[in-house]
Amino acid sequence: MKHRGMYLLFLLLLNSIIKANPVGAIFVPQKQFDDVEFMITSHLLDSAGISYYVFSEKDDTCFGKDGFNLIPFTVIDSVSNYPLDFLIINGGLGIFYYFDNAKLHKIVSRADSAKNLIVASAFAPVLLMKSGVLRGRKINFVRNKITQDFMQRYNINYKSEPIVISENLITSPSTEFVRLYLREFIRNYNETFNPKSE
Repeated sequence: MKHRGMYLLFLLLLNSIIKANPVGAIFVPQKQFDDVEFMITSHLLDSAGISYYVFSEKDDTCFGKDGFNLIPFTVIDSVSNYPLDFLIINGGLGIFYYFDNAKLHKIVSRADSAKNLIVASAFAPVLLMKSGVLRGRKINFVRNKITQDFMQRYNINYKSEPIVISENLITSPSTEFVRLYLREFIRNYNETFNPKSE
């Protein structure tokens, strides 16, 4: 596994240097991540030729809520050593354990400060609230008692639509819309990194 990680790092860096291609990151909770969202996300990014790495809390197996497992490329503590040209936050139930994770808040803030695309669905937009990056921008997320409390506490500009795009933030209330919001992400990504020459 360590050799695989070094090989992947080499490919990411080589790809970034030679083609000047952007490299983004997907955050996956250690437990209870949304398997379906992750598999569709990785498939669509791979199909579009978009480079990314996966990170989590520990360099150990991440367990999906429906039984899919994966080993992250790196950990939260090491993301500062890697490119972060976009950030996708998996919206599974496991994200609840990271609402107060200051290191993850810092990663979200880093991506937002650089105006990089950030995608968050289901419960993941709560990280945007807790990271203090919203500044009046509209978002959407799963509505329940917990998120309602956050919405009132943080005075959130909530918009009830399947996909909400507000500057560099793309949010959705459910992973049922994963194909729709990733289509918007890929469109925005291409406009940012692959503009058509005049």
